[in-house]
Amino acid sequence: MTSQSKKVLRIVGFVVGLALLGAAIAAIVRSAPTLDQLRAVIARPDGWLIAWAIAATIGNLLGASGMFYALVAPFGRITFLEMGKLIAASSVLNYLPMRPGLVGRVVHQELVNAIPMRRSVLSIVEAAVICAVTVLWLALAVAMIRFTSARAIGAIIAALPIFCGLAFLIPEHLLWRRFLQAIFWRWIDLLSWAVRYAVVFAMLGVELSPESAATAACISAAANMIPFLGNGLGVREWAIGLAGPALATWTTDIGLAAELINRCLDLVVVVPLGIGVMPGIAKRIRTASKDKTAGDMPSKMGL
Repeated sequence: MTSQSKKVLRIVGFVVGLALLGAAIAAIVRSAPTLDQLRAVIARPDGWLIAWAIAATIGNLLGASGMFYALVAPFGRITFLEMGKLIAASSVLNYLPMRPGLVGRVVHQELVNAIPMRRSVLSIVEAAVICAVTVLWLALAVAMIRFTSARAIGAIIAALPIFCGLAFLIPEHLLWRRFLQAIFWRWIDLLSWAVRYAVVFAMLGVELSPESAATAACISAAANMIPFLGNGLGVREWAIGLAGPALATWTTDIGLAAELINRCLDLVVVVPLGIGVMPGIAKRIRTASKDKTAGDMPSKMGL
């Protein structure tokens, strides 16, 4: 696929995502009971639920930051906090059609953190594989809990990736250490999504079981991995909405409303953080680019 074709697909995906998001909002507006519940959430907010929702959203940022930090840190000089800033900024920019957040992160890592571009691109592929594997793993655990008598085994399977955190005790020279760490942080991300769904549905008066919240997290993660759709825009709303009746857990309108609250959490938590760190990131890229240009001039002159 050519670069031009990818650009066209990203633009088409962005437009489709906006259309699906608009359709989701229209469906909520047409459902008077759901609209009343959303108004109640705004008029009578539950402080504890809001605190949990914000904490879980920050957990998503920490999980995503930790995963990419684990994958690239051995190949350059970057701190966990710096990766967190890059993930926050790219999470905001990746809503745009050309995925400038991802491109900007790769450029920053090469110029500022001395991480080769090839390694940054490879880490994105590695992260995609880890994301897919962990979603399938959690889905398997949920299926065992929901549809078999081996609920205890399913719960053990769901807990196993947490033990990947023991990789922090493994000597740094072992290459596979970073993959175990990445899986651990990815699991934190997935569990944070499960908490987010439990909380936003609770705001709408629907109590989710742990396995239902985990199912919603799997669906959301799968939607986020769809190419050419930044952050699963539009698709995530309808995936969650349509999954409810199939799982006999929530109605389509309630699912759409819950995902709309999730988008609002991004606007309230992620967007301000991302926008706040962008000037500093841009400044570091400009400074590193100037230093690199100045350093290259003598070699080009044969000195």
